[in-house]
Amino acid sequence: MTYQKPILDLPVIELRRATMMDRRALEEMKEVSISTLLDPLMTPEQRREMRRITPFDPVLIEDRTYYVATVNGWIAASGGWSRRAALYGAGGSAKAPLLDPACDAAGIRAMYTHPDFARNGLGSLVLSTALAAARLAGFRRAQLLATVAGERLYRAAGWKPEERVMVGTDGRAIVPGIRMSREI
Repeated sequence: MTYQKPILDLPVIELRRATMMDRRALEEMKEVSISTLLDPLMTPEQRREMRRITPFDPVLIEDRTYYVATVNGWIAASGGWSRRAALYGAGGSAKAPLLDPACDAAGIRAMYTHPDFARNGLGSLVLSTALAAARLAGFRRAQLLATVAGERLYRAAGWKPEERVMVGTDGRAIVPGIRMSREI
């Protein structure tokens, strides 16, 4: 038997719940993700509005329904699910009514992948984890509001488009989205 030198450059991938200690890294990763993967598909006005409707939402972390995938300790992807009625945004999600798993769909929220790790399965890993956790909480359906950049991932994961919409704040419904759902 021949001795083989161990491969030291293999990535260490970990999946865990996000904590408030992750906030700064999550915000930085989200901005890089949006600016690299989504901004090229939108107008400057849509880009500004996108940042208004996607602030950091601490309620997802407080509810313990937000996850991060790390590669060698760096956050590479994040996302989660919610038992609250808000599909996007922050501030209002803490006040949003709780969903009933017997008749409502869990919301998949705030899915981001760092561009250096896009299309390598980490977004799918976080998504499948969120879906499994929602199912364990009693939900049998999930819904989300996909961006134009995320639509391909969700379709590949079995999501069905329901409606193309324009979203925004204060009467500025200018950011395109796709309402999607699936059984879990």
